[in-house]
Amino acid sequence: MDATKTKKMEKKRRIIETAYQLFLNVGISATAIDDVVKNAGIARGTFYLYFKDKSDLIEQMVFYKSAETMKALLHQARAELDDGDTDFISMVRCFVDCYIRFYAEHKDVMMVLSKNMTSFLRYFPNFFDDEAQTLYENILELFIAYGYTEEKANRMIYIVLEMLSAVCADALMYSEPFALGQLRQSLSDAAVLLLQNGANL
Repeated sequence: MDATKTKKMEKKRRIIETAYQLFLNVGISATAIDDVVKNAGIARGTFYLYFKDKSDLIEQMVFYKSAETMKALLHQARAELDDGDTDFISMVRCFVDCYIRFYAEHKDVMMVLSKNMTSFLRYFPNFFDDEAQTLYENILELFIAYGYTEEKANRMIYIVLEMLSAVCADALMYSEPFALGQLRQSLSDAAVLLLQNGANL
């Protein structure tokens, strides 16, 4: 990536991070574009070089945060898997456990992403660095070794992430009908069953 493109990406990220903090602190509806511009230290015209309007900013922020979160989860799961313990089921259970713990510890991210965790799948080429891309490709390789095609692997990753996202969001925001701690083992078991059978779907 050339220096000009890198600089533009950094500025765009700064605007997104500024908006994210404002949305957390005062709420999305109470945050105006002028607030984002002022806090990011940019001219109003600069904002429109990157975003069409506030709705576009919100959408891209969700994409960015979902990709950022997925990078963190991939790194965490890789760090926790024992050397050589990279069989398919161990990887699935480790990732689900990391996913649940991450959201239990970062409720602020869940409040913004809500049930939009899979947004990164539509937008990640713009935010995934080379290392995170390699991590994701390594996961795909495990799926393929387990009997998946690449297309089916991506499809089942999407389905499982949607399931985890929806259940975790409800459990964290409402604790009803179950608190997240009550669902940890069931979520892990459900993900394993889905992915064990997914290659045949």
